[in-house]
Amino acid sequence: MNNAEVYEKIHYQSLERNGFPTNYIELSVDQKTFIDEVFHVAANSLSVSAKMQDVIYELEDKVADLQNELYNLAGE
Repeated sequence: MNNAEVYEKIHYQSLERNGFPTNYIELSVDQKTFIDEVFHVAANSLSVSAKMQDVIYELEDKVADLQNELYNLAGE
């Protein structure tokens, strides 16, 4: 999804209340630069969050494997 499509999903009341036009194409150069940067940062944050979640799942699997090994070694 491109920035214009994401922008169009923002409620128009929020845009108007904060001095932004309701259509992406109507943004001034400064507004467009700001919005594009915010969307870029948000996308990067989501990407990092997803990667962190993958690492958490991998670590949980390793912990479960180690617990099973420990139980096996203990004879349980």
